[in-house]
Amino acid sequence: MRWRSLFSALVFLLLPLAAAAAQNNIIRGKVRSTGGTTLNNAIVELKMGGGGILSQTVTNNEGNFAFSNLVSAEYEVEVTLAGYQSAAQLVRFNYAPSEQFQEILNIEIVLKPKPEAAIAAPGVSFAQEVPQAAREAYEEGMAKLREGKSEEGIALLEKAIAHFKDYFAAHFALGTEFCRIGKDREALQSLERARQINDREAKVYHLFGMLMARQEKFAVAEYAFSEAIHLDGNNASSHFYRGIVLIEIALRLSDRKQRADHLSEAEKEIDRAWELSNRRMTDVYLQRARIYEQRGEKEDAARALENYLKAEPRAKNAAAIREAIARLRGKKK
Repeated sequence: MRWRSLFSALVFLLLPLAAAAAQNNIIRGKVRSTGGTTLNNAIVELKMGGGGILSQTVTNNEGNFAFSNLVSAEYEVEVTLAGYQSAAQLVRFNYAPSEQFQEILNIEIVLKPKPEAAIAAPGVSFAQEVPQAAREAYEEGMAKLREGKSEEGIALLEKAIAHFKDYFAAHFALGTEFCRIGKDREALQSLERARQINDREAKVYHLFGMLMARQEKFAVAEYAFSEAIHLDGNNASSHFYRGIVLIEIALRLSDRKQRADHLSEAEKEIDRAWELSNRRMTDVYLQRARIYEQRGEKEDAARALENYLKAEPRAKNAAAIREAIARLRGKKK
């Protein structure tokens, strides 16, 4: 049980980066297709040094996104959109935290269409004719959310929906924000409405899976991540989190064969996430360690944890992981 408690805080990484320092660095970006068209409703994930997700947003109708309240560090910005190949870019703030200097980094990320999606309408994952009043409220609401003004942003998104009840982007943005602030019931309602409007968006199922996993409804979460993968098989995060929930399901199975099958499938998903992330998703090592430990392969589990520490030498949980390594090798009770 101590093993599971050690990693319980490492499994779900949907929380945004805490603005503990006095800095307020900002990353602003635009997402385009190779043809130059701006891409709306693309999922943009912010990661620290190739690790877990720190924050998540979606591009607006002009393909713009932003992350604020960032401390000086190196970040990875990854963009995914149905019908396009995922892309990532590393960015670094140059001033030390002690200098109290605000930096604003502007980046542009270009997505290539998947071969099978080359004939699709450029720049559109789901096209809607949105009334101007609804669009303006949505844009203003997203701006408020980027400024950290959650209540104002939610109110404006709800205003956009009042103008246009089938506004997919507004419903999804509401679901994302409700999820971020811990209002799961409201998040589920918004996501279900978004799914009813457009059931072909992988990001809806992915976020639903995150919510179900947070509530420890792992079988439902596994289904949701499977649907997300079916719609967008190149999203490393969906593969990664499906692997995690498969591990959680395996831990609750008494049948040894079923348990082994779930762990095997989880390992495939974790490995797939590793490859899709260009071998930079370091949390993969932690999940591999969980799988090896459950199989009784303690030395392999210890090596996986050592690999994680090599990749993340400044990890906040480094001391606990070293204790786990020693325990696995029988050097500590």
